[in-house]
Amino acid sequence: MKKQVAVLEDNPNIRELIEYILEENEIDVVSFESTRAFLNALAKINPSLFILDIMLPDGNGIDVCRQLKSNELTQKIPIVMISAHSNQLPLDCDAADFIEKPFDIDNFVNTVERQIA
Repeated sequence: MKKQVAVLEDNPNIRELIEYILEENEIDVVSFESTRAFLNALAKINPSLFILDIMLPDGNGIDVCRQLKSNELTQKIPIVMISAHSNQLPLDCDAADFIEKPFDIDNFVNTVERQIA
């Protein structure tokens, strides 16, 4: 069974790049452009990993991370935060890893594969 990654990224170019990279590595992707869409779909998905952008137009990936970690159904699923603003650290949300934009594709894939192993 293929692993699934849920991506919350508002930038359509980055979101499409992430989808392409993961699908090329035989990983199913469900992606969302807004916090609202992500949270509305949460009960319908079963990912092995969450990738969350920090700065979003209708919320904050750190707050979403905290929500996921406080929910019994999602608290054990690893979370990778992604942002161009590394000054946002420390994340204060128990994320498993952080990827800075722009990212190296090999490093991105290695990080994802390590987290879903």
